[in-house]
Amino acid sequence: MIRSHRLFPILLVLITGLLTVWLDTVSRWEPSKRELDPNKPEVVVDAVVATRYDPKGMLQEKMIASRMWQYPDRTESYFETPDLQSYKNGVLAYHAIGESGRYNSKTRQALFDKKVTLIQPASADQPETRVVSSNMRIDTVRHIAQAATLTHFYHGKSSGSAVGFIYEQQTGQLQLLSNAKVTYEK
Repeated sequence: MIRSHRLFPILLVLITGLLTVWLDTVSRWEPSKRELDPNKPEVVVDAVVATRYDPKGMLQEKMIASRMWQYPDRTESYFETPDLQSYKNGVLAYHAIGESGRYNSKTRQALFDKKVTLIQPASADQPETRVVSSNMRIDTVRHIAQAATLTHFYHGKSSGSAVGFIYEQQTGQLQLLSNAKVTYEK
């Protein structure tokens, strides 16, 4: 004869074991994987402000745009009305404003593909410099801007145009590639 006081602990262990197994199977979360459409943006953001700081904690780059989107499995982000600002020792070195563009986070290069203006602010010994082009590529690591299209530039009272340019921010040199026309005024 089995007595109920001896049966109770065995039933309690058995029920607890079954409850544990059942809870384990119900509580396992497996995310549903669905394929993303490579032709539709994975991320769309309005009013974007992205900043990058140097190892000392000083502002190095800032990207402001009215809209940004990125497609699945791509390193490029696309922007409407981008404003890329580059800083040196916390001071604005130059900024580029365009109608549209994209930024590759792997190569850290920006391509402005519609009407872009590169501006180097005036300093104590130099007037403001503006370079206007229909498109422009900016390497944010080497601080080089370049284009192969018709470009107009303004440096203080001086101005000019050329087909293509390379601007090296580190040296402050603007190299005009071909068909250069310059009006120099002091």
